[in-house]
Amino acid sequence: MLKSILKYLISSLLALVLLSWAFSTSHLHWRDLLLTFFKADYNWVTVSIVIAIISHLLRALRWEQLLGAMKYQPGTVRTFSAVLIGYFANFLVPRLGEVSRCGSLKKTADIPFEESFGTVITERIVDLLSLVVLVGITFIFEWKPLQESLFPTLHLPSGTLIITASVLGLLGLGILWKFKDFLQKVGKESKVGKMILGWVAGIGSIRHLDQPGKFIGYSAGIWLCYYLSTYTLFLAFPMSENLGMSAALTVLVMGTFGMATPTQGGIGAYHSLVASAFVFYSLAYKDGFMLATFFHGTQMITLLLLGGISFILTLFLPKINSRVDQN
Repeated sequence: MLKSILKYLISSLLALVLLSWAFSTSHLHWRDLLLTFFKADYNWVTVSIVIAIISHLLRALRWEQLLGAMKYQPGTVRTFSAVLIGYFANFLVPRLGEVSRCGSLKKTADIPFEESFGTVITERIVDLLSLVVLVGITFIFEWKPLQESLFPTLHLPSGTLIITASVLGLLGLGILWKFKDFLQKVGKESKVGKMILGWVAGIGSIRHLDQPGKFIGYSAGIWLCYYLSTYTLFLAFPMSENLGMSAALTVLVMGTFGMATPTQGGIGAYHSLVASAFVFYSLAYKDGFMLATFFHGTQMITLLLLGGISFILTLFLPKINSRVDQN
């Protein structure tokens, strides 16, 4: 109990420190934020919110497919509600979302916590790999602004970057394949190795899906919706509407890293990273921070509202036995 309280206090303190630092660095005043919010085109904001909700629905459908491979059919209403409850919980306590969504399905669909949590781990591995691919695509298409901001003295053509990254990636895979037996032996003898081998096993479980193509489609659809939701928010503000679709890719990647930090809903880290991303495109840090605050606030309000509604809904949903007869 004490350990959980300490973790919560540390994460809250970290969020407060990061947010305070971002505010002081940007020299932003609350009046500036209010003026920015009043100038927003809420037609585009509404479109962005709708697209974001679709991404959450796709995540629920993908999770439902993983559960189906384990002979459970909880239904979309229960899985969608559980996903939204998980997002809601993450804004209260970092990393509580995974536990909350599995607890929700235990309550409404009688799915053992351990089994549903295993599917969540598989989901997280797939999301991590998707993010790695997204980062690679971002560096390929947005190498110039990133290079000018991060590596001003480095002059490396994007073509050379692609070839170098491809060669190094293939070389790394070749080494892993060459020494796979040795790595498996070492992996079983260490905690980190066991964790990595567990991740590999989790990815391998996807092979048991009835329709793996649908799973890939759901995964691609989730990230496409994330991207479109970000880009449509660009269109809601005069200062960002002309930055282009590729800039939205950079903001999405930086924002994803921010949301992954151990703070409630990525508070503080998201604001700092996204504001810095806008600087890559010659936007003042102050303006970038205002946009980051609006982007994050839109997500937070939507997820807290929908998550709260979902929690209330689960109180009235009858508990079912979602286990499908294997005979």
